[in-house]
Amino acid sequence: MTYLVAILWNRHPTCSSNIQGAGKDARSTRLTQKIYILTQIIIMKNTNFLAYSISISGLLSWQLHALNNEGNEGNQSLTRRFYIIQKGMNEPEYVNGVSGDMLKHIQAEHLHRVAIEEGLSLSEGGRLFNPDRIGYDIEKNLPIFTDKDTDLGAKTNKVLQRCTISDLEGFMVTVKGGQTLKRESAIEFGTIVGLPTLVKTQSYFHAKYGVENPTPYNVQVSSGLYATVLNIEAFRIGYNPHNFSYSIDTAERKRRLDALLKSVLYTYMQPNGAKRNTNLPHPDYFEGVITVSTRRCPAPMLSSLETDYHRQIHSLAGTLNNLNGADTIRCFDFESMAQFAEQIQTIIAQAQPWDDN
Repeated sequence: MTYLVAILWNRHPTCSSNIQGAGKDARSTRLTQKIYILTQIIIMKNTNFLAYSISISGLLSWQLHALNNEGNEGNQSLTRRFYIIQKGMNEPEYVNGVSGDMLKHIQAEHLHRVAIEEGLSLSEGGRLFNPDRIGYDIEKNLPIFTDKDTDLGAKTNKVLQRCTISDLEGFMVTVKGGQTLKRESAIEFGTIVGLPTLVKTQSYFHAKYGVENPTPYNVQVSSGLYATVLNIEAFRIGYNPHNFSYSIDTAERKRRLDALLKSVLYTYMQPNGAKRNTNLPHPDYFEGVITVSTRRCPAPMLSSLETDYHRQIHSLAGTLNNLNGADTIRCFDFESMAQFAEQIQTIIAQAQPWDDN
């Protein structure tokens, strides 16, 4: 609070300068300053909210990318494609996309960097970005559990306290006694899928030149508009489902929530997929809605495969607010990557860890 008052004091036009005079005028100036500070504190408190669930529904444009591939046939690399079927279609559409597995790996990689940068707690497996996370520590017989940690609740407690990445990204490992210690990810990605008729994949000829004869090969590169969805179960950060309580304090849960949101922003800013050394994507458009639920209900999410997804999300938010109370759902719209970053920044500033009390 002292730090907050100091910031607000310096913001006030009369606070940073010396108060001249004495008596009534000085007392009046000090009173004005106190009223300003108290008013700003009340405003800041009123803008904060508890985050239960966070969803993103967006329409993304990538040009000339080869971020996700299925392998090769001869000298031809094959891009990842999916069948989608929508109302009114006579037959399924076969479109380019990027799998949720790829996106989650990209996001986890960014989270790993953020966690190290901000000094968040990490297991040895988390620090090394080992895919087994806390499982690496258990496999290497690193000291994690004591003799008193006999049930899943106690062991999960230790894991959540020890490793941010295991908490947020999930894990599954078999521990001594045959118990399966597992945790589902707090963040969920849908496949990024191209909009039918608005995405195009072409094959381009290349040659790898060596000392002798060049090796010809073909690479498939795609451009278009893509639908993206993701969901964050923010209330589960640090939560131990075996004893129905949080294993880490509110301050640490806030740090992990902020790190997770940063990693989501970085995922869309820098999608570290395949073939980026020579096919770095041209991201030229991003629009959508971030929704945050402040009570025990899902944050609305709808794919931009539906043309009026934006209107429907706002309609859902209005309905849920009528059912559960004002500001149950908060919507943060964006029409560019820059606005998306600004909205993530706003949510980081205002969103507080979920509190069951």
